[in-house]
Amino acid sequence: MTTDLPSLLGLSLFAWSFTVASVSLEAARRTWVSRFRQTKRAKAPSFSGVSVLVVRPCAGHEATLERTLSSLAKAKRSFALRCRFAIEGPSDTAVAAATRAVEALQKAGIEAEIVFTGGGGPNRKAAQLAVAASGAAILVACDSDVDLEGVDLDQLVAPLVGAGGTWVSWAPPAERGSALTLGDLASAAVLGGSLHAFPLLAQLDPAGLVGKLFAIRQEALSAIGGFGSLVDYLGEDMEIARRVREQGGAVVAVPLVARSLAAGRSWDVVVGRFARWLTVIRAQRAFLLLSYPALFFATVPIVLVSALLAFVAPTAALVSALLAITARLGVAWLAASIAGRKRGPLQLVRDVALADGMLAAAFVRALGTRTVTWRDRVLVVDRTGLLHEPSALKS
Repeated sequence: MTTDLPSLLGLSLFAWSFTVASVSLEAARRTWVSRFRQTKRAKAPSFSGVSVLVVRPCAGHEATLERTLSSLAKAKRSFALRCRFAIEGPSDTAVAAATRAVEALQKAGIEAEIVFTGGGGPNRKAAQLAVAASGAAILVACDSDVDLEGVDLDQLVAPLVGAGGTWVSWAPPAERGSALTLGDLASAAVLGGSLHAFPLLAQLDPAGLVGKLFAIRQEALSAIGGFGSLVDYLGEDMEIARRVREQGGAVVAVPLVARSLAAGRSWDVVVGRFARWLTVIRAQRAFLLLSYPALFFATVPIVLVSALLAFVAPTAALVSALLAITARLGVAWLAASIAGRKRGPLQLVRDVALADGMLAAAFVRALGTRTVTWRDRVLVVDRTGLLHEPSALKS
């Protein structure tokens, strides 16, 4: 029996749309099951005698920097902790806000200090952590734009307490800052209105790690070579996850959201940010790269192909388009719910358009170059994920 070309094309289109919808549904199922299980677990472990150090790498001034750095005073916790703000040098414009944050934390009874870290490699964040992250059984690394007010740090640290096999725990990030630009809106839409929203992506890719807010055991850090061994990687968090798995440890996402207050970014800056993420994927987990057009911004391509096939395979085209649109709007609703964002019909449609457009633009840029701009520094990522200064490659 033969199958004519229009029918074959229609079946192929439907298979693509059905796959995207199935992955979306499975991501939703895993997310709800994971959050239910983690929030309904037995009583929290005893934190008696547990020493926790919070390190917040800082570079440059941000409008909300003092607020975010001081927010640790209003985080929920059942353990004592200390805090260090890791800054490259005294001339950095982050020093003034960090100094005021130190005073605020000390008034709240939290030991806090600024540590000047100097240089140390192309990945400045890893270099800062390498200098500042010592002296406690558990390290919590938290980016400078994350607002910790009201965040239950017990949930972040609990998986690492006791004799379990969890070496690293992390909170998926989302953005809750003031959306001042189109770039801000698009970034928030990706992280809180798409399949790339990390609370969902964490369930599809349990081997992953996003280093916006994470905790790691000191013995685990030593076992993987410490932060000093990560200064040449663009994706130090992805490399941490790989090394932890290689050593037999576990990485878990917790049912928290790391709220970023980042704002004031142009469309091009945000494209560059997500292109850096995709460049890390390209260099360190290349087999996942094709999942982006196939899954993460597939809705518009599916609808366009459906329109092209509407006259030769109308049933398959209509079903495929409706299935893709329904699944995409469902993902947007779920991601927005977890991120604490608005979920009105117009907001969801806007999020879909902006998120998919942003991911497509970032994908094209990541395919076209291995050069990235990071904190105003131009760097080149080689095929193994290592960072280089452009001048170093020419010499």
